[in-house]
Amino acid sequence: MLANVTFRTALLLTLVILEPSVSAAQDGAVEFSGSGFLTISAGKMLNGTSATVLDRQCPCFVADYAQGSVYDGTSRWQFGPDSKLGLQGKAKFIDSRFSATAQVVARGSHNGQANIEWLYGNFQLTDSTDIQFGRKRLPLFYYSDIQDVGFAIPWTHLPPQQYGWEAVNYNGINILHRTRWSDWAATINVLAGNETVADSGYAKIYNGKNSKTSVTWNNIVGGEVSFVKNWFETRLAYIQSETSRVNSSGKWDSATQSYIANTDPFYQGKVTRQNIYSVAFNIDTDNWLARSEFLLIDRPGAEFRDHAQLLAVGRRFSNWLLMATASDYRSEAVGAGDSTAQESHISRSITVRYDIDESSDFKVQIDHQKDQSGINWSPQYGDAQLLSIAYDRVF
Repeated sequence: MLANVTFRTALLLTLVILEPSVSAAQDGAVEFSGSGFLTISAGKMLNGTSATVLDRQCPCFVADYAQGSVYDGTSRWQFGPDSKLGLQGKAKFIDSRFSATAQVVARGSHNGQANIEWLYGNFQLTDSTDIQFGRKRLPLFYYSDIQDVGFAIPWTHLPPQQYGWEAVNYNGINILHRTRWSDWAATINVLAGNETVADSGYAKIYNGKNSKTSVTWNNIVGGEVSFVKNWFETRLAYIQSETSRVNSSGKWDSATQSYIANTDPFYQGKVTRQNIYSVAFNIDTDNWLARSEFLLIDRPGAEFRDHAQLLAVGRRFSNWLLMATASDYRSEAVGAGDSTAQESHISRSITVRYDIDESSDFKVQIDHQKDQSGINWSPQYGDAQLLSIAYDRVF
C-alpha cells in the first residue's frame, strides 16, 4: 500500500502539480492541469439506541465503513465523519499518448491526514482505448470513481448499506474501451491487481475504534460494462479476489475495558475467495431521477453471503432536488451458518439539495437506520436517527 502523507505535504505537492513550472512551459514538453473538491459537513444524532457498543457510546451511525467514519451518541454537532478535501493534478506529455494523474484526499475522519487515492499513468492505445496502470478506484459500485466528490453525488454521504466495504482502491492495471452500439454509448473496463489496507477503518467498526487490522485482497480480477441511451443508464460489474484479515490488536471487550484476542478465523489470516456481483439501473430526465443498485458477495466455503441494495427517487424543482432513499444490507447464512448470528440493517433517508451555482451546493439530510441483526450477532449498534448538512464545492 502507498504510504500516507501529511496534509501539508499533500497540499504542497498538489500545488506544485497545479502550478506549471517555468521550465515545462518553456520547452513545451509537459502540460499541467489541476482540480479539487471540498465537503464541509456536520451531523447531529437525533435519536437511537443508547448503549455502549465496543468502545463507543451510542446511538451510532456509520457514515462510511471503509473510512471508519462514525457519528456517535454525543448531542453536539460533529464535523469530522463526512468532511474532506481532495486535490488532483494531471500531467500530459505533449506530442505523446501518455499522461499521469495523482489525487490526495484529506478526511476529517482521519484527523486531516491525507492519503494518496489515485496515482496512475494512462497510455492512449487508440482514440477509444486506454491502458492505465498504478493506483485507482476499485469499480465496485456506480459511484466508486467519484465517491469522495460530494458535489457529484445527491446525498450528504453515500448510503452506507450499499457502499460500506473494506477495500475501495487497488494497485494494478486496467484497459478501458469506449464504443457505440447503435444508439447506445458503451464503456468496457477490465482490471487486475492487488490491495492491502494496513489499518482498516472497516475493521474498526467491528473490533473497536482503536483496534488495528490489516486487510489484503490478492489476485483481483474483474471488470465493468456500462450502457447509456438518452435518459437511461445501466452498469454491470464482476470482481473476484482472495481476501484475508489479520487483527494484530485484538477486539474491544466492554466487560474488561480492554482488548482481548480475536478468535474469529476471518481475523486470523484465513484466506477466503470472494466473488462480487454488482448491477445498477439509473434514470435521469429533466425533472426526475432514480438510482438503484444491487450487490451480492459470495464466498465459496464460507457460511454467509452479503446482500445490499438501494433505491432512490428524486424530483428537481429549478435549483432544488428532493430525494427519498431506501438502502438495505443483510448477511445471509448458508450451509451450517447460524441465521441468528447474521448482521442486518436498513436505512431510510430524505435529502434536500440546493445548487448554489455550477460548482457548489448545500444539502440537508435525515437518516433513519434500524438494526435488524440476529440476536447472536455482535456488535449491534442498534437504531439511529441522524441529521446531517453539507456544503460541497468543486474547483
